[in-house]
Amino acid sequence: MPNRKRAYLDLETDYVGRFPDGDPRMFRDYAGHRISVLGVRISGGETDQLIQWVGEEVSKQAVLQALVGVEMLVTYNGRSIPDGDGRIGFDFPVIAAQLGVVLDRIFPHTDLVLGCWQKGLYGGLKKVESVLGLKRTLPGKDGRWAMTSWRKYGQTGDARLLEQLLAYNREDVMMLEKVEQALRAR
Repeated sequence: MPNRKRAYLDLETDYVGRFPDGDPRMFRDYAGHRISVLGVRISGGETDQLIQWVGEEVSKQAVLQALVGVEMLVTYNGRSIPDGDGRIGFDFPVIAAQLGVVLDRIFPHTDLVLGCWQKGLYGGLKKVESVLGLKRTLPGKDGRWAMTSWRKYGQTGDARLLEQLLAYNREDVMMLEKVEQALRAR
């Protein structure tokens, strides 16, 4: 499949919904999340580019335009179409709630979390990376850090916070292909 055009997608959000911070229900309140950063790496053939949208730049038109010609979307826990047990992921339901487009109804999609489960690997992306022996250049950062950094950036306008958040999202996106390759080799 190396010549097929694939898009690896990950997003960061700020939770503005009705549940208190830390309440597990907030993760299923898709409409309560606002996308702070949406990153897509498009690769295949002669193409290899990373596109990141920030805040108000995130739009249905921008995302669909970037995905023209993509033959497969790849996420980690991103699906909006329920799996065999009726569970859905996070990224695509948030995108659907905010942008009004259900990406895995338009594009073929691979959700790496399902492949991980088949191989007995459970947990979030960073935990799975660790089990697979994959190392990050930005360790110690997670979704809570991303949300806090976005909020601080909004309050202060400190460009360094945005740069760090973009670097974190970039690493999330780039790790998706590494996890995909490690699962194939396992």
